[in-house]
Amino acid sequence: GGVAGVNSLMLADWPQMDDAPLATDAEAVATFEVFQALTRSIRNARAEYNVEQGKKISATVVASGHLKDAIESELKSLVMLAKLDPDQVAVVEAGSDEANSASEGDAVQLVVQDGVEAYLPLSGMVDAEKERQRLERQSAKLSKEIEKLAGRLNSPGFADKAPPAIVDKARVELAELEDQASKVQASL
Repeated sequence: GGVAGVNSLMLADWPQMDDAPLATDAEAVATFEVFQALTRSIRNARAEYNVEQGKKISATVVASGHLKDAIESELKSLVMLAKLDPDQVAVVEAGSDEANSASEGDAVQLVVQDGVEAYLPLSGMVDAEKERQRLERQSAKLSKEIEKLAGRLNSPGFADKAPPAIVDKARVELAELEDQASKVQASL
């Protein structure tokens, strides 16, 4: 048992705020949102280019003023969260020679927000040979699916006997597959 008259934290009321609003630093919040957006943009680019899960990629972040300082101070976090190679990450001043050379290379440009961009060199993200093989496999798979669906649509039994909604759905699916196949071929 407990000692009579001793208040237990477990039974205490939740602390209430006075009417004064919680102090917030608008600049810190804005800076954090830029950091979040930068991390999200890099992760999205990794997904879009099918970068292997554990592979660390290089990046050049272009920013200026307090945003550049803030990104530099949180560089370890960015490296970890966006799976970057710590030896191949640079934060450079907007308008500098480094920023201009990063934008001229064969790289994916990510515009995070006004004044903050990131450049991810394609050579570090994609193994060209593996990507070509992956696209060829995808192309072959799509060709097989297109052939199968086109065969079904062209067979008199299906087109005449199936409900019109099902036939239309198959036609739409065929058009989507053909569109995907043309994009894969363009990538090859």
